[in-house]
Amino acid sequence: MLRRSFTYAAPLVLVLTSAIARAQTATATAPGAKAPGARPSANPLDPGAALPDDGGPNAPVSKVTESLEAKLASMKTGNGLTADEAARRALVNNVDITSKQKGIAAAEAEVESTQAQFYPKLDLSARYTRLSKFTPPTLNFGGMMIDGATIFPVIPNNYALGASLSIPLSDYVLRLSSSIAAVKHTRSAAKIDENATRLSVARDARVYYYQWIRAQGAKFVAEQALQAARGHAADAKNAFDAGLVPRADVLRTLSQEKSAELTVAHWANNVAISTEQLRVAMGDKPNVDYEIGENILTDLTPFAVPLDPGAGYAEALEHRLEIKQLGESEAALREEASVERAGDYPRLEAQANALYANPNNRYVPPTAAWHGTWDAGVVLSWTPTNIFNAEAQARGVEARADEVASQRNGMKNGLRLEVNQAMNALAEANFGLEASREGLAAAEENYRVRRELYRAGKATIVDVTDAETDLTRSRLEVVNSHVDVRISRVALSHALGRDVPPQK
Repeated sequence: MLRRSFTYAAPLVLVLTSAIARAQTATATAPGAKAPGARPSANPLDPGAALPDDGGPNAPVSKVTESLEAKLASMKTGNGLTADEAARRALVNNVDITSKQKGIAAAEAEVESTQAQFYPKLDLSARYTRLSKFTPPTLNFGGMMIDGATIFPVIPNNYALGASLSIPLSDYVLRLSSSIAAVKHTRSAAKIDENATRLSVARDARVYYYQWIRAQGAKFVAEQALQAARGHAADAKNAFDAGLVPRADVLRTLSQEKSAELTVAHWANNVAISTEQLRVAMGDKPNVDYEIGENILTDLTPFAVPLDPGAGYAEALEHRLEIKQLGESEAALREEASVERAGDYPRLEAQANALYANPNNRYVPPTAAWHGTWDAGVVLSWTPTNIFNAEAQARGVEARADEVASQRNGMKNGLRLEVNQAMNALAEANFGLEASREGLAAAEENYRVRRELYRAGKATIVDVTDAETDLTRSRLEVVNSHVDVRISRVALSHALGRDVPPQK
């Protein structure tokens, strides 16, 4: 749409400039017109036309062309914002990147948590118990009466220090490797996702930057067209007051002036939006303004375009991070399904316990003294009914893995189309740049010839004005074509994965 705006704006300038030129021609031939050699009334867009018999300078160069040349010169200074700087600043405070970094931190914590699950489990305990008063009964052993308190003395204060160690032996075989692999794949996917987001943010920032320049160019054309429209409206009114043109011509120029004002308002809003888009992308405050700092008219270094879309697609499959991220996510889910299926098998644990108590019940009769004891063994447990739940959980995880695999295949198809479109867009942009350069050369030669013919009295001011308008449009088309080439290169470089930093 932005490109078309230049095409729409230039004819507007052409129509407006032609109107005043026709009025000037009518004035020169009307009764009472000034004698040849006299200067006509000043035009806001014409600093003063030297007539052929003046013997003065060449045919006039209007303020439109002069202002355009100043605008193009400002684009060559290189003292302001560049596309690379916009990309760098966009990466600093981008909220999407911050979110992805938090996801990496969560994945790192999940790796540590999963590893901790397979450490031997050590439980420590300390216990104090106060027993109520109790009188043990008298015991009868073969007719011999024995006071129960002698065998089982009542010790009201009980203390115990305990330690229990459990080692999940079967989990080391059935669950450990798959669980660690799953969380590491998840962590890798999070890191790849963060890097892919950074590349997308940088690409978008560069595109926003070039769109911002394009919008300024369109606004510039609209402003110049408005100046021309106002000048023609004033001249038409003067001609009407002198009885040289009908009122309909005045109304038509006024209508053109209002249309030009609407176009200026439209592109002024577009510049404001594109500028705010840059501010948001780079995290700047609303009142920050920028200057163009990249010489967009400079020829770029050669770009190695793939031989055909198939070669480009193969390159993209090898480098694009989004494909790798989905591959890591799928691998994580496959490993998780293996962990779930470990619930089908019995569980083997090694256990050891240590007790230091006062009294220690393993000492008979118990005494109010500290004694330590320990025990060790293995426990094999199995709950067959858990198989149904484990299999259901595994199937659910595998279904999610299949879903990610389908997304990955879909992304490959989309990537194939993205590469194809990006290659065609760059080819079209390069062709457009060459065509615009040829058009500019033709417009410059046509303008030069018209000026010479005007000086020789063989062309009218209408011819010079038309040629000048075409020259203005051609120069802006060159600027626009340079922008198209840069945006297309950014898009193709990202599509091929050439913006992916090399692996360390």
